[in-house]
Amino acid sequence: MIDPHVHLRDGKQQHKETLLHGLRVAEKIGLAAVFDMPNTAPPILHRSDVLRRLSIARAAGSSVFYGLYCGLTSDSTQITEAVECVREFQQVVGLKLFAGKSTGNLSIPDTVSQRRVFQTLTEHDYRGVLAIHCEDEADFRPTDWDPQRPITHTMVRPPIAEIHSITKMIKLARETRFKGTLHVCHISLSESVEIIEAARMDIAFQITCGATPHHLLLWDTTMENADGLLLKMNPPLRSKSNQIALMQMLLDGRIDWIETDHAPHLKKEKLEPPYASGIPGFPILPDLLRILREKGASDSLISRITHDRVCEIFGLAIPNREIQDIDVFNEYEVNAYSDWIKKRKQTE
Repeated sequence: MIDPHVHLRDGKQQHKETLLHGLRVAEKIGLAAVFDMPNTAPPILHRSDVLRRLSIARAAGSSVFYGLYCGLTSDSTQITEAVECVREFQQVVGLKLFAGKSTGNLSIPDTVSQRRVFQTLTEHDYRGVLAIHCEDEADFRPTDWDPQRPITHTMVRPPIAEIHSITKMIKLARETRFKGTLHVCHISLSESVEIIEAARMDIAFQITCGATPHHLLLWDTTMENADGLLLKMNPPLRSKSNQIALMQMLLDGRIDWIETDHAPHLKKEKLEPPYASGIPGFPILPDLLRILREKGASDSLISRITHDRVCEIFGLAIPNREIQDIDVFNEYEVNAYSDWIKKRKQTE
């Protein structure tokens, strides 16, 4: 399996996870490759950042292929340098645009700046992957946040924020004649998949989407317990009916691939201000693949959504490996999903 969306921290966030540790866990569970996101501290924006990051990954000595995204700002010069990094380094697999704020300070929330990004990529004939975190900050409702009721996070970042952002990104890509692949990261709504499918009917570029284990297996009311803050993530968990629909779309081959959005934090960082978003994704993969097979997923479908489609879109030839059904939850301090599994089994 290839995991095309991970956050391996390191740098100033070594207390969360190092590249060495993340790659070791990835190797343990059988991942063939991971693609690391650029909202690190410091972020990955320039050639010097890329060289430093790849050097650290190389020193880890892992057999797991390490891919890296270069982050984007609204500065045309920086965007140009990022494009050149994709062309120079095979391990720089694509570019990442945060259309809404998440972890870190790389968000580009305004339409004018977002358009500049697309226009600059078109001017440089960029034909690679542009991965986008699609949440429109104009739809955020921060005053609804109440850490005593963690489920309010789902109201702060409502479904319409994702829908509006995806619609706008497609519109901007179309208007600027974008030539690459627009990838919608960690899609959380069945309606978003339908918007993407409809857009494919009349666009000149490719558009893909990925779904995470937590959006495929969990839903909003799982946050209504004492440890609800541990399940805070961006985009948030959605309704039970949406979770069921999203899972069926994956089984029907309507979602391109699985991506964990692996994002470890210390428990203290999750339970105290600013209440960090994200959970470790690696440990959930074995359970997700087991559930997919129980639901009738064929070997060919599983191969496609965990490996083949990623290689096809990114133009990489990475030998496949099979995920090992082992428990690695004890590798991370936050085990919210593991705790949820135990409670689920107790009620079955």
